[in-house]
Amino acid sequence: MEVLALACYTIYQVVAAVGTAVMSKERWEKNSMRDRMFRKLLLILAVCLLTAGCGRTKGQQVQQQNPNAAVTYEKGKDFVGVVKKVDTAGKKITFYNTGTEEERICDFSGGTEILTPNEKQISVESLEAGQVVDVYLSDTTKRVTKIQLSSDILQFENAKKLLVNADEKYIELNDVRYRYGSGFSVFSEGEVIDIQEIAPTDEVTFRGVKGKAYSLVVTRGHGYIKPDKYKDFIGGTMTVGGMMILPVTENMLVPVPEGTYEVTMKNGDFTGGRSVKIERDKQLVLDMSLFKSVEKNKGQVVFNINPEGAELYVNGSPADYSKPVSLKYGKHSIKVVLDGYTTYTGVLDVQSANPTVQINLADEEAEVKGDSKDTSVSKENSSQDSQNSDKYDNLHEIKVSTPAGASVYMDGIYKGKAPCSFTKKIGTVTITLSKDGFVTKSYTVTTMDDSKDVEWSFPDLVSTAVG
Repeated sequence: MEVLALACYTIYQVVAAVGTAVMSKERWEKNSMRDRMFRKLLLILAVCLLTAGCGRTKGQQVQQQNPNAAVTYEKGKDFVGVVKKVDTAGKKITFYNTGTEEERICDFSGGTEILTPNEKQISVESLEAGQVVDVYLSDTTKRVTKIQLSSDILQFENAKKLLVNADEKYIELNDVRYRYGSGFSVFSEGEVIDIQEIAPTDEVTFRGVKGKAYSLVVTRGHGYIKPDKYKDFIGGTMTVGGMMILPVTENMLVPVPEGTYEVTMKNGDFTGGRSVKIERDKQLVLDMSLFKSVEKNKGQVVFNINPEGAELYVNGSPADYSKPVSLKYGKHSIKVVLDGYTTYTGVLDVQSANPTVQINLADEEAEVKGDSKDTSVSKENSSQDSQNSDKYDNLHEIKVSTPAGASVYMDGIYKGKAPCSFTKKIGTVTITLSKDGFVTKSYTVTTMDDSKDVEWSFPDLVSTAVG
C-alpha cells in the first residue's frame, strides 16, 4: 500500500507541474476552485490507472503459474512387479517388487484394467505366476487401477543349461550373468520352489533386464525312475532314451526329464526294457523282472591288463575282468585307470566269441588276440576323456545332515540315509532325497576343489498327504 501511495503522489506532482507550466500564474490563481477540482480529477485518474495496471500484472502471473485446465497428464507406473499369486476370490494380487526386492500384496477390483503390451484387454485369470508387469496404483486408495504386461524386459523361453550360484546369488545363461535379489522366485506349475531344485536337464523361461533376473518359470521339469526287482542287472548299464547311460547299482533313484522314453538295462546275458512316461516331481517304479531276456551274438572277452590293480570301465561302468566279460557284438567304449599312469581310452569292436584284449598302460597300447580277426580295438584321445571324467577328492567328504531319515542319492546312486557321508565329488552334482510318504526332491549343487569337507542341510520333505 505504501508503494502504491508513493506512486500516486509522484504522478500527482508531475501533473501539477505540467498544469502550472501551461497556465499563467494569474489565471491559475483566479481559478483556484477549478484548480482544486482539476487536481482531484487527475489524482483519481492516476489511482485508477495504477490500480488497473497492477491488476493486469497479477492476472498474468496467475495465468503463467497454472496450466490450462483442459490439458491432462497420464500418471506413470508405480513399480515393476512379478506376479506371484492371484487371489480372485479375495481380489488380491501378490507381487515381487523388482525395485525394492520385496513382496507386496495389492487389492484390485472389477474396474482394474489388465492389458497386454499392445493394449489388448485380458482377464485377471489370464495372469500367470512369473510374468513381469507394470503396476499402476490409485493415489488415494493404493488399489491397483491398471496392470500391463511389461515389454521392457529380456525373455528367453525354454532355455537350457542354466547355471546357478546360490552363494553369490547369480544366474548364468548363455554365458551372461544375472544377479537376483532376496525376494526372487522360481515357479514350477504355479508354485514357488527353491532355485536349487532346478536340475541341469530342466528347461526354463527367464525374465529380467540387463544384469538382473526378475523370475524363472520351469517349463519342462523332471521326475524319477526307481528300478525295482532288477538284481540280475546290477553291475550292468541303464540307458534312458539314448541320452543317459548309467551304471546299475543297488537302490537306484534316477532323476529324468519329464517325457516319454525307452528305458533299457543290460548286464551279461540279460537285457530288458520298456517304454515309460515320466511326470514332473513324481516317482515311477520300474519293475524289471518282467522284461528280462537272454541276448544273442555275444562274445566272452578276456582282458589282460598291466600293471595289476588297474580299473576297467566298459561303456562307462566298472567291469570285473578277473573273469571273461560278456559283451554284445559291436562297439564298446573302454577305459583303464590307475594312479600314476595316463588313463587309457579306446573303442573295442567285438565280432567274435572269445577275443582277448591286452592293454599295457605304460606303453598306452592295446592288442587284441582271439579266434577272429574281425575283433579290433582303437585308441581314443585320452586327454579329452580325462577332461570329461568325474573328479573326486578321496581325502574329503560330503555330509548330508537333513532331512533325517531320508534316502540320499548322488547323481542317482544311493549313498545312505541322512545323516550320512560319502566321498566328495568335485563340480556340479545332483542330490536327491526320498522318503516313503513324502514328495521326492532334487537339488543341484556345486562343490569346489578346495581340500575341505562339505556339509549340507536341506529343507524337510513335504508329505504327499498335504493338499
